[in-house]
Amino acid sequence: MPDIRQLERFIAVARERSFRRAAAQLHISQPPLSDAIRKLEEEIGTPLFLRDRHRVELTRAGEVFVGRAELLLSQLDDSVAEAQAVATGLSGQITVGFFPTATYDVLPRVLRTFRDRHPEVGLRFTEVTTPEQPEALRLKEIDVALFLAPMASVKGMAQQVFHKEPLIVAVPEDHRLARREDIGIADLREEPFVFIPPRWGTGLHAHVSSAFAEAGFAPNVVEEVQHLHTMVSLVAAGIGVAVGAASLRHFNPPGVVFRNLRMRSSPRHVEFGVAWRRDDASPAVAHFLDIARRTGTLTKPRKRVG
Repeated sequence: MPDIRQLERFIAVARERSFRRAAAQLHISQPPLSDAIRKLEEEIGTPLFLRDRHRVELTRAGEVFVGRAELLLSQLDDSVAEAQAVATGLSGQITVGFFPTATYDVLPRVLRTFRDRHPEVGLRFTEVTTPEQPEALRLKEIDVALFLAPMASVKGMAQQVFHKEPLIVAVPEDHRLARREDIGIADLREEPFVFIPPRWGTGLHAHVSSAFAEAGFAPNVVEEVQHLHTMVSLVAAGIGVAVGAASLRHFNPPGVVFRNLRMRSSPRHVEFGVAWRRDDASPAVAHFLDIARRTGTLTKPRKRVG
């Protein structure tokens, strides 16, 4: 079988229609080039060139072979480039697992920045609840998990909190509290609540429940939902009020106003994290994690390794 060097020398002669010019282009002397072409013809079993003192022309077999040889070398170059791209994290695919209550602010910015910088890397998305994410990582069903902290850890998993948002209140626009610039948590004691239960959002539930516990009462939950957009829609319908992360404002639905939540002590925040397998050597995953850290509000995220 011809080797790469033979093909390169054959293509050079075919393009130049001259052994002398092809040898100069390849930076070799003419005799070794002539020998290489002769050996190539012997291996193939047919002449590739018509030669005389004045010209070098391709035979019909040579015309067919040069097209295939150029295609082969081009495919080889593409394969090398693709392999190098994968090695540097500029190609391949990563699967991102996220829960629907993930932030509607920083997450789109992370994804947009990643796509802009690494367009050759395919991103696949799958909804996975926070309690299910560690196992999904362990089983390699996902490569990266975006979650609302806290999240349980499993052996071999690393996680970081990279972004936080203050808690806010969503109330119907005709609500008695809607005219206030901010709402104290004690003002919500008698209000009906639309809530995301822990089976669907352990992180958000933990932060909101903790805020109410600090205020000395439990919310009067009249409706439980799985998704943030459903929660806000029910608020617009007058079913109740809701507490969530500041990124809820991005919904901006008619019939709802958002107000800052005033605590008795320091403000409460919802924390967002990213998790991955500690032994994952994928450069694409490393690039994704780096962009998440840079995009979030925390410059030095807390790191936890399972």
